[in-house]
Amino acid sequence: MKRIITIIFLSLIYSGVAFAQSQNVTSAAILLKQYNSEKDKSVKELKITEAKELIDKAFLNEKTSNEPKMWMYRAKIYLKVAFNHNSLDPNAIFKATESHIKCMQPHPKKKKKIIIYKRWSEDEVLEGLIQCGAKLFEMGVNAYQEKNYSNAISYYNRILDVLPFDEEGQLKRMNISKETIYLNSYLASKELNDNNQSKEFLQFLIDANFNDPRIYAWMSNIYLDEKNSDKAIEYLSSGREMYDTDEYLIGAEINLYIKLERTEDLVGKLSAAIEIDPENERLLLNRANIYFDIKNIESAEKDYEKVLSIDPANFTANYILGVINFNKATDAINRANATSNNSTYNRLKKESDNYYQRALPYIVRAAEIDPNHKENLTSLKELYYRIGDYVKSEEIKKQIAAIK
Repeated sequence: MKRIITIIFLSLIYSGVAFAQSQNVTSAAILLKQYNSEKDKSVKELKITEAKELIDKAFLNEKTSNEPKMWMYRAKIYLKVAFNHNSLDPNAIFKATESHIKCMQPHPKKKKKIIIYKRWSEDEVLEGLIQCGAKLFEMGVNAYQEKNYSNAISYYNRILDVLPFDEEGQLKRMNISKETIYLNSYLASKELNDNNQSKEFLQFLIDANFNDPRIYAWMSNIYLDEKNSDKAIEYLSSGREMYDTDEYLIGAEINLYIKLERTEDLVGKLSAAIEIDPENERLLLNRANIYFDIKNIESAEKDYEKVLSIDPANFTANYILGVINFNKATDAINRANATSNNSTYNRLKKESDNYYQRALPYIVRAAEIDPNHKENLTSLKELYYRIGDYVKSEEIKKQIAAIK
């Protein structure tokens, strides 16, 4: 008899504990309802704080930790905390997301999605989950801007768990997709100098054929940083095959070959392409730029002149030809000033004047094409001064000062 009484007593204790924990969920639900109807902000703060404390207790207790009703109210409460009272728990958005996802899982007994009461449908659960996804993205962007790069990646990663439930593409319409998440995650990992993570994010984008040529250049730069020049060239070449006219990739390829001191290879590739298409302005301009960078000025001049024969309004060709002749003039006058021989001085002075006159039409044309290019205008101001046209030199000086 004593054993039976003991069992009954323990059973009553167990039931009482279970009831107490279940009451925590019910009380949290009541507080949430009061919070929603309350107008006073200070009272609302108290209500949501109490509701959070109660639902936390229910979450931590094994008697209610897996109860559908607990997950439902935990989702609702933490969504409020994440959006309106984040100071109560900086991780509220993660808990809200976890709870909503839990509510989208099969019922532990009924084997269907948790739709606990008629007043909370699957659509409402999904609506809350979409809000979580959007909030996570917003917080990821904010964390990045605040230079909390690790936090940004954590926010972005959690969205990946939300996306499978977004069958109607609501997040995608907000420009929140796997691709944008991986792109933003890469940008954060780049700031952390985490090459392994950066490669993982970029590889996903490359495999997904993400429409941004820069991802190939970024991957190439990582391998170049790791002294793996073969891989650096491989990724950049893959990008160039897909985006053969993209200026960013073209510039990246030129820079890569220059860094690797393999400009002859690049010139060879460009020359072969120019033989097939001799009137291709872009190819000629790229080869001219390489020649200029490696100080093969004579070859650069020929290509720039060819570019202008195709397109007289090409700014780069006009600007660089102006720079080349201006530099030649400056070099000649410097040598003239360094000699004590009058005959040599006069010869070099005349040579300098001729180069200034040759530079003038190119620099003037470049200024007409881009009137806000300060470097070109500065050259023009100096050029007018050197040839004795002080009025125009002063006019250009004022034009430069007016550029913001």
